[in-house]
Amino acid sequence: MVDYKMIEAMAKGAVKGALEKPSDAITKITKNALAKIKVNLDTAFTSYLDKSYTKYSTIKTLLYKDEFRKLHDFFVVPNLRKGNKKKESIISAQNSRSVRNFFQSNFAIVQGTGGAGKSMLMKHLFLSELETRDFIPVFFELKDINKQDGDYNLIDAIFEGMNILVESTSKAAVKYALERGMFMILLDGLDEIDGNKSKDFTEKLNDFCDKYSLNTVIMSSRPIDDFISFEKFAVLETMPLNKTQAISLIEKLEYQDDSKQKFITALDGELFERHEEFASNPLLLTMMFLTYDEFAEIPETPHLFYERAFETLFIKHDRTKEGYVRKIESGLRSDLFKKVFSTFCCMTYYNNALSFSEGELISILSKVKEEVAKDGITFDIEKYIRDLTNVVCMLYKEGYTYSFTHRSFQEYFTAVYLKDQTDDIMEKRSLAIIKKSVYKATQDETFPMLCGMVKKKFEKNILLPLLNEIENDFIGNDLYDFYFKKMIPSIRFIKGTVFPLTPNTPDYFVLNTYLYIEPQLDDGESAHNSSNAVRQHLNDDGAQRFYYFENNNVYSSHDRFVGDDEVLYNLMRDTWLGQLILAISTARETLTKKYAATADHDDFFSLQNKKRGCHVKNAVISRLVIPGSHNHCRKTKGIPGQARDTSV
Repeated sequence: MVDYKMIEAMAKGAVKGALEKPSDAITKITKNALAKIKVNLDTAFTSYLDKSYTKYSTIKTLLYKDEFRKLHDFFVVPNLRKGNKKKESIISAQNSRSVRNFFQSNFAIVQGTGGAGKSMLMKHLFLSELETRDFIPVFFELKDINKQDGDYNLIDAIFEGMNILVESTSKAAVKYALERGMFMILLDGLDEIDGNKSKDFTEKLNDFCDKYSLNTVIMSSRPIDDFISFEKFAVLETMPLNKTQAISLIEKLEYQDDSKQKFITALDGELFERHEEFASNPLLLTMMFLTYDEFAEIPETPHLFYERAFETLFIKHDRTKEGYVRKIESGLRSDLFKKVFSTFCCMTYYNNALSFSEGELISILSKVKEEVAKDGITFDIEKYIRDLTNVVCMLYKEGYTYSFTHRSFQEYFTAVYLKDQTDDIMEKRSLAIIKKSVYKATQDETFPMLCGMVKKKFEKNILLPLLNEIENDFIGNDLYDFYFKKMIPSIRFIKGTVFPLTPNTPDYFVLNTYLYIEPQLDDGESAHNSSNAVRQHLNDDGAQRFYYFENNNVYSSHDRFVGDDEVLYNLMRDTWLGQLILAISTARETLTKKYAATADHDDFFSLQNKKRGCHVKNAVISRLVIPGSHNHCRKTKGIPGQARDTSV
């Protein structure tokens, strides 16, 4: 039962504590005006905090999809780390005061991978600040910046959603509170801002922090490389769950005790170490638990893990309610349901959309319905929406808004959609996504998972066309020099190691050097020494031509002088970055030869199919993927009833 008196007391206490805070800010204001401002602040923010406590203290999750649960009943508070592994500090983010003291700054970015619990942590800090009562906490989802048009005002964008900037007195009250540093502003999801709006937002936020430096601002984000744009912000990292924390999370879940105990016993054995990539992530751990409960095993690779997890959600009984079986209202079997959803995911992923009004959702699904009708698939949109929210839990509804339970589902099913397309459509739509936001394409898991599913198609339909396009204006015979000169403006040097800075393209250094695959150097120590030689040369001869950021010990180039410095140019070739450039400079020729060599082989099978008067490959697939059939699973590493692309 909700204790509204307790919530109101906390809200009033937070406002009162902030109003009574000592401040060095000089605010010239009359006593009468100040009295009105205090009344206005008390009224407006007590109401806001009262509503927000209920909103952020309860949540629906992958497991608790039918009703809201108290966040603190199942949330395991993560540890935070600052610094590098050789010189790091770690703290548990138990409350907002300890976190502020930890980063020793008014401004911080909390970074973590998808599913690491960043948004839950931000809500936890909001609730903690209500109890601590040092500041008035304000929670804002940064994806809403995408709705702003033109030269918007950041203060208005953040505070208008609270419905308190309706009168001039309200605006004066907010300005007064900002000048005195009364707010803890929690900005959730920096990485969810569209690429074409991120630069403008960064400038506005830096200006805001300069002007209202007494407030505390904490942002959450997936890891990105240009945090350096936020010079005032300390960067903290959410640590993965350790085994003890993982077991604690499972113990907190309201689920059948025998299922929990079997999984906990397995985790405490070898399961955690064998699948630490999944088990150390709160979201993936929950999916891992459900999958283990259904199949008693965990797939090794990320895309197979998501595949199995979806199948678990699609076919499983609801074990939180004894004897209850969920019904698929749309009547679609698993493969057809995935076909519809993967099309929906690709459409929304291209538009960077994670949340939708009911009207927007119906509109998008209407377009999806037209698309899949070409394959003979039809469905009732309203029933399908209920399946998405109530059965497979890919979406959840909060108020009048539908959102992805987690964006990793959108990324996985976008990869599924692209995988299932013909070569020309896969190329066209993949390159459209990459061109729209190459940074997003390299940071999300869509293309790494797509590559894991169909590596040959990925190389032939995405990587090779990218290389062909980039090298279209190449003249001469030195491709290494061609790529090196394109990368010069984005080279940076960190503690003797050379890195590319994001995302100076070409196509973000050919899709982040073929999705993070680094060439294997014969001698890692040699590469390290050559990087040190670069650093020494810069210290001796080129320091004036670099900016130096003392806190991060980073040198960053700002012109094209490197190519004119013969010593530095030669030293660079043997560094880690030089080896990456060398690998990319030979990739086009290697891939062209590779697929030219397989062309005759492919034609042979095509010819055989024509001679037999039927499509042998399709006939084989039809035998393998009969819904409900289990006999093919061992051969294709698939799952019961699920179609798999065996043509690549």
